[in-house]
Amino acid sequence: MDQNVAREVARVVAVVCVGLLTAPAISYGWKMKARLGGYVPVNVAEHYEDRDGVATEASTQSYSDVKARIAVWLGVCIGLVSSFASMVVALTLLQPPGHQTSSSLLSKLSSWADLLSWDLLCLAQLVSAVSAACAFASFPRRPDVYYRGQLVDQQHTVSLLAFFLFSWNQAVFGVAKERQVEIEDMPGLDFRTRSTNLQSRFLEGCGDGPLWRKLVRFGTRDLVLQWSLTLLVSLLSMFPQLVLFNFLSTIESIQGRMSSHLVLYLWVSGLLASQFLQAVATNMLKWVTVTRLEIPVGSLLQSLVFSKALRQYDLAALHPVEGEGEGDNNKRIEGASRKKEGDRRSQEAGQSVVALAKLDSSIVANFCQYNNDLPMALFKLALVGGFLVHLMGWTPVLCGMGATALVLPLSIGTSRKLRVLNASLMKSRDGKTNLLDEALQGIRQIKYSALEPHLEEKILANRNDELKQLRKVSMWQCLHVFLTSLGPLLLASIAFFVYLWQQGTQTKASVVFTALGLFEQLEEAVRLLPPLHSVLLQAWTSASRLEKYLGQPDKGPGSEPGKAVAFKHATVTWPSLRKTETPAEDLAEQPKARSRLTDVTLEFPNGELSVVTGKTGSGKSLLLAAILGEARLVAGRVYVPSPPLFLKRPESIPDSQWVVPQLTCLVSQTPWIESGTLRDNILFGLPLVERRYRKVIAACALEKDIELLADSDSTEVGSRGVTLSGGQRWRVALARALYSRAGILVLDDVLSAVDAHVARYIVDEALSGELAHGRTRILATHHPELVLSRASYLVHLRGGHVESAGSLLSDYKAVAFAIASATELVSEPSETGQPRLPGARENTGRDRQDKEKRQTGPVNWGVYKAYFEISGGALFWGGGIAVILFLNLLGVARTWSLKEVSQHAAAAPKTVLMSGIDVFRVRSSLFDRESGAGGSETRIGFWMTAYVGFGFFIAFLEMLRVMVVFHIGLKASKLLFQRMVHAVLRAPLRWINKATSGRILNRFISDMTTMDMSLAQKSFALLNAVLSLVIIIGASLSVSFSVTFVGVLLFVYYIRTAQQYMDMSREVKRLNSISHSPIYEHLSSVLSGLSTIRAFRRTHFYMDRMCDLVDDSSRVSWSLCLSNRWRSLRMGTLGAFFVSAVASAVAITGVDAAQAGFSLSFALRYTKTLTSLLQALTYAELGFNSCERVMEYAAIETEPEDGQDPPAGWPSEGKIAVDSLTAAYSSDIAPVLKDLTFVVRPGERFGIVGRTGAGKSTLAAVLFRLLEPSSGAVCVDNIDISTLKLTGLRSRLAIIPQDPFLFSGTLRSSLLPAGKALGDDILLAALRRVHLIDPHSACRTTVHHQAGGGDAEAASTSLSVPYPTDISPTDQPTWGDAPTGARSENNPPAHVELGPGLESFKGRPRSNTIPDNTFADLSTPISQGGGNLSQGQRQLVCLARALLTRPRILVLDEATSAVDHATDAALQASLRREFATTGCTVIVIAHRLSTIADFDRILVLEKGQVAEIGSPRELFEEGQRLAAAKEADIKTPGDGANMVEDEGKGKARAIEAGIGERASVDAGTGAAVGKGAFHELVQKSADRDSLMNMILFPEEGGT
Repeated sequence: MDQNVAREVARVVAVVCVGLLTAPAISYGWKMKARLGGYVPVNVAEHYEDRDGVATEASTQSYSDVKARIAVWLGVCIGLVSSFASMVVALTLLQPPGHQTSSSLLSKLSSWADLLSWDLLCLAQLVSAVSAACAFASFPRRPDVYYRGQLVDQQHTVSLLAFFLFSWNQAVFGVAKERQVEIEDMPGLDFRTRSTNLQSRFLEGCGDGPLWRKLVRFGTRDLVLQWSLTLLVSLLSMFPQLVLFNFLSTIESIQGRMSSHLVLYLWVSGLLASQFLQAVATNMLKWVTVTRLEIPVGSLLQSLVFSKALRQYDLAALHPVEGEGEGDNNKRIEGASRKKEGDRRSQEAGQSVVALAKLDSSIVANFCQYNNDLPMALFKLALVGGFLVHLMGWTPVLCGMGATALVLPLSIGTSRKLRVLNASLMKSRDGKTNLLDEALQGIRQIKYSALEPHLEEKILANRNDELKQLRKVSMWQCLHVFLTSLGPLLLASIAFFVYLWQQGTQTKASVVFTALGLFEQLEEAVRLLPPLHSVLLQAWTSASRLEKYLGQPDKGPGSEPGKAVAFKHATVTWPSLRKTETPAEDLAEQPKARSRLTDVTLEFPNGELSVVTGKTGSGKSLLLAAILGEARLVAGRVYVPSPPLFLKRPESIPDSQWVVPQLTCLVSQTPWIESGTLRDNILFGLPLVERRYRKVIAACALEKDIELLADSDSTEVGSRGVTLSGGQRWRVALARALYSRAGILVLDDVLSAVDAHVARYIVDEALSGELAHGRTRILATHHPELVLSRASYLVHLRGGHVESAGSLLSDYKAVAFAIASATELVSEPSETGQPRLPGARENTGRDRQDKEKRQTGPVNWGVYKAYFEISGGALFWGGGIAVILFLNLLGVARTWSLKEVSQHAAAAPKTVLMSGIDVFRVRSSLFDRESGAGGSETRIGFWMTAYVGFGFFIAFLEMLRVMVVFHIGLKASKLLFQRMVHAVLRAPLRWINKATSGRILNRFISDMTTMDMSLAQKSFALLNAVLSLVIIIGASLSVSFSVTFVGVLLFVYYIRTAQQYMDMSREVKRLNSISHSPIYEHLSSVLSGLSTIRAFRRTHFYMDRMCDLVDDSSRVSWSLCLSNRWRSLRMGTLGAFFVSAVASAVAITGVDAAQAGFSLSFALRYTKTLTSLLQALTYAELGFNSCERVMEYAAIETEPEDGQDPPAGWPSEGKIAVDSLTAAYSSDIAPVLKDLTFVVRPGERFGIVGRTGAGKSTLAAVLFRLLEPSSGAVCVDNIDISTLKLTGLRSRLAIIPQDPFLFSGTLRSSLLPAGKALGDDILLAALRRVHLIDPHSACRTTVHHQAGGGDAEAASTSLSVPYPTDISPTDQPTWGDAPTGARSENNPPAHVELGPGLESFKGRPRSNTIPDNTFADLSTPISQGGGNLSQGQRQLVCLARALLTRPRILVLDEATSAVDHATDAALQASLRREFATTGCTVIVIAHRLSTIADFDRILVLEKGQVAEIGSPRELFEEGQRLAAAKEADIKTPGDGANMVEDEGKGKARAIEAGIGERASVDAGTGAAVGKGAFHELVQKSADRDSLMNMILFPEEGGT
C-alpha cells in the first residue's frame, strides 16, 4: 500500500474513533440540555449539606455552572472544526507535484498560504484544547457552605482551576485593602481541620504506642500524599535542567549557523512549561503540608494538652508539702535523697502547660514542614545523581560523593551535640516561662514588697542562662553550617576537577552548566539535611515532653455513687508527684504530711447545712476536695450522689425543679473569677432567670456593690476578678453557687473575707434562706458561731483526724439560735431596693472588654531605626552587609570561572587531551606568567582552581555570616527583653489590670522567640535577596538589553502583586500574632480554677471554648498559608516568563553556549529569588511587627522611679500623718477616698474597720503608692512619701495582703527577705512567733496558757461548742467570743449527738506531744503561689517573712482572715509582745472586730470618709451615749410641734454629749454615717457580748 494512502487511512480511522468515543457524551448532553440553566434544587428549602456545613438558600441559588458548560462547548466545537480544517489543508499539502498549477509563483504562494493556514489551524487546535481543558476544570464543585453562620473555606467549593491557582480567597484581600482584618473575616475551617474532630479522630484510631507513632498513624494518608507530591516535585525539578541541557546542546550543534532555529523556540516553550508546572506542584506540596499536616497537628496537640490538664489533679496539689521533722542522721540523708527525687519529679510535673500547649506543640507541628525534606533529598540525590552520571560519567560523581562522605562523620558529631544543647535550651525556656508566669500572678505582692529588682534580677539570670545555651547552639550551628556547606562544595569541586581531568578541551558548556544546576540541586538537597536534623531533634525533645505529660495518670474517680455524701474509713491525701502503683505506697510517701486525713467516717445529711471546722491546716479543704474527687483516695470509700446523665434544658423547667440534688458546685478558699462581666460569672453558662437572679444578688449582699460599679453587673471584672475587692470576689463566687442547679454546695470558708454583719446576713439569707432550702450545704469555716444555729451536722478536725462528728442536739441549736438572735442583723438592703441590671443601666460608653491593640499599616520606621541602634549599629550591620556582598560576588565569580573554563575548552584544539602529566604541568605553570606554556590548558586549570578556591572562601564566609547574624539578633533581643521586664514589673496596677497575663506572656514567649531566632536572619535574608536579584538581572542583561523591556513589564506586575500581597499578609500576620493571646489567657484562667470548673461539671464547655480559640488561631494561619501560596505561584509564573524571555534573547542574539549557560544559570534562579525576596520582606516585616510589640511593652508608662532616697534608719518613729487625702482609681469615676485626715502615732496599734467598699484596702494602696492620690498628702515621720523613691518607700514598710502570694521554691526561700541571708534558727524563730511551729519548747510539748492569772479555762473567751467530754478545755478550738456566762459550771457545753449509724470518732489516741510539724523543715517545697498551703498558712508565712524584715510600720490587710480564732488570738498576743519591744507601728485592716478590739485606736471608714476615730472604748461609749440620746428622743411624747422641739432638744443633748451633728444614722440603711459607727458595728457583730467585754475591760483580757 502507498505510504500516503496509509497515512490518510490512519487519519480517517482516528477521526472515526474520536467521533464514536464522543457520541455518548453528545447523547448525554442532549438529554441534559435542560441543565443549561444551572443547578436549581427542586425544593429550595432543602439546601445542600455535607460534613463541612450547610448551604444557605442564597448560596444554593447562586450555584451555577452555565459559564463553564458554554466554555466547554465552545472549546470542543472550535477544536473539532479546526481539526477537520487542518486535515483538509494537510490533504492539500500532501497532493503529488503533478496536481499543482503551472504558474510557479502561484504555486509557491499557494504552498505558503496552505502552510500558514495549517500552522494557524494547529495553533487554534492547541488553544481550543487548552481552553476546553480549562473550562472542564472550571466547574464549581458545590455551593458555599456555612458552619455556625461562618462561611467555610472554599477549597472544596471552587473549581479545580481556581483551586490549583489558589485564587479563592480574594474576599480577604478586599477587606485588607479597605480596613483592618478581624478573625471574623477569615474563612471557617472544614470538618477535618476542626480541633474537636481532630481530637476525636486521633483518640479513636491511633491505638497505643509512643506519641510520634500515634501521630504517624493519625496522618498516614496525608503523609503518603505529601511524599507523593515530593516525588513529583523532585521529578519536575529535573525538567528545567534537562531542557537547559538540550537548549545548550542545540546551540553548540548550530555553532552560529542559524541564530533563530525553530528547535530553540521549542526548548524555550519547554522551559516555560517546566517552570510553571514546577511552581504549581511545589505550591501544592506546601499547601498540603501546612493545611493537612502542620495546622491539624498543632491544633490536635494543643487540644490534647488542654484536655489532659482538665483530667489531671489541680496543679497546686502536685507539690506535696513533706517535712522530715527531727530525725537522726540516717533519716536526714534519706530525706535529702527523697527531696532530690521529689525536686526532679517536681520539675517534670511543673512543666508549664502554656509552654507545652504552645511552644512544644508548635515545634512538633513545625516539623511537618520538614519531614518530607528527607525523601526530597533522597529523591533528588537519586534522580540528579543519575543525570550527573549520564552527563559526566561514574568516576567524577563517585569521586565527588566520596569526598563528601569524609565530612559526614563530623556533621553527625555536631548534630549529636546540637541535640544535647537543644534539650538544655528547652529546659532554660521552661524555667523562664514558669518564672514569668509566676511573676505576673504575684505582681501585687512584688510591688507591695518592693521585690521588682529582686525578681528582675532573677528573671534576667534565667534569661542569661537561656541566652548562654542559645549562644552555644548558635556556635555549634555555625560549625554545622560550615561542615554542611563543605560537603556540597567538595562534591562539585572534585567532580568538576575529575571531569576536566578526563575530558580536557573536550569539555562542553552544555554539560558544565547543566551539571552546575544539578550540583546546585544536590547542594540544596544536602542543605535540607542539617535543618531537618536540627528541627527533628527539637521536635523529638518536644514530643518526648508532650508524651511524658500526656502519659501522666489522670485524676481518679475518688468516690462511688451513694445516697448521701459520706466517708467510710476513708484515708485521703493531696495528689503526689510520684507515680505509685498501690495506695499503700502512696500512703507511705507522705509519712509526716499535714495533707492527709486518716480513717474518716462521716455522713453528711441530705438537704441540711453541715459545718466543718478545725485549726488552720487541720485538713478542712482536703475533706472538701475529697468530696469533689480532687483528693486521692488511699483507703476506704467516699460516697457522693451520682449526677444524672441527661438534664433538661434550664429554660424549660419550673423553679421547683431547678435544683438537681445530685449536682455539685464549689466556692473555693481562693475564689475563682474568670475574665468577663460580673453577670457572666454568676450565671456561669446558665440562662438568665431574672427573678432567681435578683434573689441571688440580694442574698449575697451584692446590691450596693452592683450599684457602685461603672456598668452595673455588666462591668468587666478583669482577669481573676482584679477589679473586685476580696469580699466581693467571695460573694460573687457564692452567688454563682446559689444560682447554679447544684443540690450539693461545697463551701470553703466563705465568711472570712466579709464584715461580721455581712457574714451574718449571708448566713441568714444565702446559706439558710429560700435559695438554700433543700440543698446539701457543706461549709468549712473558722466562724462556726455564725452558723451553728442553722446547722444540723458538725465535724471537727484536728491534726489530720476527725476528732468528733455528728448531729447537733436540738437544745444546743436552740441555745445557739438564741445567742444568734440576740445579735440578729437586719438585711443588707439596697438604696434602690433592686440591683441595677443592664436593662435599666446607663449607657456609659465604655467597651465591655479591652481588645488587644495592634498597629495598622506598615511598621513604623522608628522601629527599624531603634532595632538598628540596639543591635550594634553601623559597625555590626556594615560588617554583615559586607559579608553578604562578598558572598554574592564570590558566587558570581565562581559561576564566571566555569564560563571561562567552557569558553577556553571550546576555543582549544579538540585534538588536545589532558593527561595526568598535563595536569601537573598546568599546575606548575599557573603562577609562571612569563613562561610560554600559557595555552588553553593553563587557562582551564587556572579557572578551575579559582572555582575551587572561591567555593572554600564561600563556605568560610557562610560560617562568618551565621556568626554575625546570631550576634546581632541576640544582642538586640537581650536588651529588649531587659527593657520589657523592667517596664512590666514597674507598670502601674491600672495597666496590669487591663493587660491580661496571656497578652503579656505572648510578648515574652512568641515575640521574643521570633526576635531570638529569626528576626536578624530574616533581615539579612532580605538584603541577600535584593543583592541576588540585582546580580541575576545583571547577568541576564549580559545576553541582550532587550531583556530589559520584558523585565520592566514583569517587574510592574511583580510590584502590583507584591503590594496586594503585602497589604493582606501584613494584617493577617499581625492578627496571627495576637491570636495566641486568648489561648494563653484561657489556659492560665482555667488551670487556676480547675477545681471549681470540675465541681460545676463545666469541663466540656471550657474544652469547647478552647477548641474554638484554637480554631480561630488556625483560621488565621490557614488564610496566611493561602495568601503565601497565592503569592508564590504568581512569583513562579513571573520567573517562568523571565526565564523564557532570557532564553528567547539567547536564541535571537546567537551568543555562544558558554555565555548562554552563564546567563540562564542565573535566570533559572529568578523565580526562587523573587519568591525569596517577597517572602523575606514579609517575614522581616512580621518579625519587626513582633519587635514593635515588644518595644511597645518596653516603653509603657511605668511607676515613677525618681525621687529622694529615704534617710538612713527611716522611719525611725513610725508616725503616719494623712492630710486631706482624696484618691480615685481613674479620673472619670468618683473618688474612693474623700478628704481623709488623721494621724497614726508612733508605735501605735491602729485598726481600720468599715463595710466592704469603704476604702480600707485603697488606703493601704495609697500608703504604698500603688495608687497616687488626687489631692492631699501622706507623711511618714514628717516626710511626704510622694517625694521618696518607690523602692525606698516600699522596702521600709511591710504589708501582708488578704490574699498573699508565695513564689515557688522552698520554705526557706519564701521566708528570706530579698537580698538577705539569715540563719535557720532565726527563720524557725519567726515561724514560732506566728505559731506555724509550736512557740515554746524544742520538744514541742503542749503548754496551757493562763491569762490574768486565772486557770486555762478562764483564759479562754471562746464559745464552747459541743464535743466529747474527755477533751480538755484547752484542747478545744476557739470559735469566737462567747457571751458572758456561756462557759460556766451552770452552763456546761452541750454534747454532740451523733447521727444514726455513726459512732463517735475521736481519731488516734492523743498525748501531750504534738506531731511533727511540716514547717519545722525549711527545705519543705513551696509550689507556685503557695498552692500547696492553705490560705491561712500562706498568710502566716508572709507574716513571718514580714517580721524578719523588722519593719517600723506593718500593715495587715485582713492578714489573718483565713486563720482560726484560736491561732489568731495567740498570734495577736505574740505580736503584741513583739511590737511592744520593737516599737513597731501596726495598722490592721480587719473584718473581725475581735482582732482590733484591744488596739490603741480605731479608724472607722464609711463611704471613703472618716466616720469616727478613737480608742475602742471611747468609740463604744460614745456610741452608747448616742444610742441613749436617740432612745430618749423616741420615747418623748408630743404632737407634731412638740416632736420638732423634742428633735431639737435631742440634737442639743447629743452635741452636749460630744457627738456632734455628724452623728446621724442613715434611715435607709441603718448604717452609721458619722459618730456611733463603731458602736453600730459592735452591735451587729455575732460575738457582741465578748467584744463588749474585750473593749470595756481590756486589762482583764476581756473576761
